[in-house]
Amino acid sequence: MTDAQDEYERKFDAATQEMREIGIARYSSVPPLIRLLRTCGLMPRPPLYERFWRTVFVQGTVFGLGFGLVMYLLVWRPEGIAALVAIQTSALSGAMFGLGMALYYRWVKSRHSLTDWDTL
Repeated sequence: MTDAQDEYERKFDAATQEMREIGIARYSSVPPLIRLLRTCGLMPRPPLYERFWRTVFVQGTVFGLGFGLVMYLLVWRPEGIAALVAIQTSALSGAMFGLGMALYYRWVKSRHSLTDWDTL
């Protein structure tokens, strides 16, 4: 392992221990997607320790693409909704979802006084 990987593992273990001690559920502290990314060799932070705007972008993008695809296949295409309207609706929905999730994570982090990732 490199020094960066060692540092990441140390911080990740400290973060999960901190969340466990205050009673945050396992699937909230380390969701399945984070576990999958770690299995693939990536080094994602737990959601409660991620930067605000990165959370907005990642959560919003994933939700917007998934929402847009499902809505297009099941509703918008059969109803003849224009592609531009579908894209705009998906983008706006993704942005609102990402912002909502980032605000929620920030609220939970401040409510439990969690340590910042950089100071773990």
